[in-house]
Amino acid sequence: MTHLVQHGFRLCAVGASLAFAGLAFAQDVSFGQRLYQDKADCKFCHGPDGDGRGDPRSPGAAANFHKTILDKSQLVEVVTCGRPGTEMPHFDKYAYDDDTPCYGMKEKDVGKDKPPDPHSTSLTKREIEAVVDYIVTTFVGK
Repeated sequence: MTHLVQHGFRLCAVGASLAFAGLAFAQDVSFGQRLYQDKADCKFCHGPDGDGRGDPRSPGAAANFHKTILDKSQLVEVVTCGRPGTEMPHFDKYAYDDDTPCYGMKEKDVGKDKPPDPHSTSLTKREIEAVVDYIVTTFVGK
């Protein structure tokens, strides 16, 4: 009987751990949504629905997240480093520094093609991960 009680306790602990992980992920997605819409203002260029149809005053030609072929790690890199030679800004304030190269390049390598600073504000690594989780969960492939 003791074995059954211990086994039941383990199942409850595993279930609680999974529920907590699901709650934590849901909170990250909600946090990512707020970042997408407000702090990073991704919707300005990519649109509130992630379809690349942002504000008419945006630089235009933003990616449609529904059709992206990039995986999560690639999206994290794009948000972190921006896209050289385009209007996609880098959201890591240290991007292209000697300690934080992007796409294998430092600032001296990318030169005038260095992506612009965001028109809003930089993001932390956790915030970049959260906004990408929101993008992947909400738009990619949908």
